[in-house]
Amino acid sequence: MDKLQAYWIELLFSAMIVISIITNNKTVGISAVIILVLRLLRVNPVLEVLDKNGISWGIILLTVGFLAPLALDKYEPSDLISVFQSPAGWIAIASGILMTIFGAKGIEIGNTDVMVSLGVVVGTFIGVGVFKGSPTGPLIGSGMAAFGIMLARLFFKF
Repeated sequence: MDKLQAYWIELLFSAMIVISIITNNKTVGISAVIILVLRLLRVNPVLEVLDKNGISWGIILLTVGFLAPLALDKYEPSDLISVFQSPAGWIAIASGILMTIFGAKGIEIGNTDVMVSLGVVVGTFIGVGVFKGSPTGPLIGSGMAAFGIMLARLFFKF
């Protein structure tokens, strides 16, 4: 039992990798492999840098991915104007606003609440494996969890 407890993190990441393969969750699988290799190599300074900056770097990379089509002239000025002239455009704007709020709450609670962080990872596996979803938003998921927990606490004492 002592060996199991001593290596539970490595076992957890190994299980994440296996489940990622089974559920075709490449994002979590690749991430788990990277973190497991860094842990096995005992490269703690790199893990500490990733812990401190990884989320910010990831957000920057995602944002660059969304902005790149603009730089490649894939949109016209009329496309931007049409966003403000259609119900779908306004729904997308509102979704973007909600996404930033959920994301901010996700960063806040994801760094402090182990239950939310691990719950979002488990939910991501289920969403990808069972519902054929895409593992695109742990921060948003954490923010949504924070919002749901806040609502639940209004009605139930826990």
